[in-house]
Amino acid sequence: MEQQADTGEPQQPAHCHWHPSVETGLSCSQCGRSICTQCMVQASVGIRCPECGKAPKMPTFDVQPTFYARAVGTGIAVAVGGGVIWIIFNFIFGGFGILSSMPALGVGYAAGELISKAVNAKRSNGLAYIAAASVVGAYIIALPSSPVSSGFFGLIVLAIAIYTAVQRVK
Repeated sequence: MEQQADTGEPQQPAHCHWHPSVETGLSCSQCGRSICTQCMVQASVGIRCPECGKAPKMPTFDVQPTFYARAVGTGIAVAVGGGVIWIIFNFIFGGFGILSSMPALGVGYAAGELISKAVNAKRSNGLAYIAAASVVGAYIIALPSSPVSSGFFGLIVLAIAIYTAVQRVK
């Protein structure tokens, strides 16, 4: 091991990489940059700087653009398919009042489940918006054939359907 010779000159104090006015004796255990106590991140292998100490995203929440494309495609299919099934349901059971709103629950469940399967069970707020939009899309497609769905009870059932879809992918 090589030892440095003491030249008699005082060593310059280290300054934090992110706060240059703060003197420090600490450094990142990975990259070696000087860090102050405000910047340090405690890790299982020592202290790290803010860049080296960032936790990686969990794979479940790491949603790539291709997954969003799959979710949009699935959401459009659910909206169209759910809307058509809802229209058929309304023609058969339209005279039974609140029954015309019940397909919303099935569409909500299907939207959440199918989008979740299409994106390998990934979760994000963006996927939740897509799932909600697919339920609303089916509602809009079926609205002209729905005598009760435009009423207050229909909107409550729609809200429950949206909640069901969103909770599966959020």
